[in-house]
Amino acid sequence: MSISAEQVINSAIYNEKLAMEHYASLAEVLKKAGDASAARFFEEQGKREKGHFNSLMKYKEKMFPDSKVAVGETISWITREVTDEVGSLAGLDDALKVVEESEKAAEKFYRGAIDGAEEQEARILFEKLADDEARHGRIMGRLRARLEEKGSIEPPDFADLGMD
Repeated sequence: MSISAEQVINSAIYNEKLAMEHYASLAEVLKKAGDASAARFFEEQGKREKGHFNSLMKYKEKMFPDSKVAVGETISWITREVTDEVGSLAGLDDALKVVEESEKAAEKFYRGAIDGAEEQEARILFEKLADDEARHGRIMGRLRARLEEKGSIEPPDFADLGMD
């Protein structure tokens, strides 16, 4: 099955939007539950996803100026129910694991899209997106190590570990 660059961009845009909403919802639930550290973490994740969304929208406007808005084209790496996750979270370490899993699933999707892409430009784009997701997964691992070392993580840790 071949997939076009436009289809993957639409899927990525839609999933970045879902991720922004997902992380905002998690942050709100965790605030209400009294876990301010995990709530701040998810707020930062939401900001990062918004940056991805904006970058993808700019790329789409450049490459496909006559394309329709990306609505409803989804891949399943981030479409989970907030309540299911929050019910199983034991703390920030679990929150980091949730994000790490999502990053790995996104990387896997983009790596698979490379093989099915017909255009060279699409393969290059998917490789970049896959590499970005792999980097994000490594950052989550480093954040978890920092959490174990210090007992907490704060926004300065995000910047220190390359998550800006």
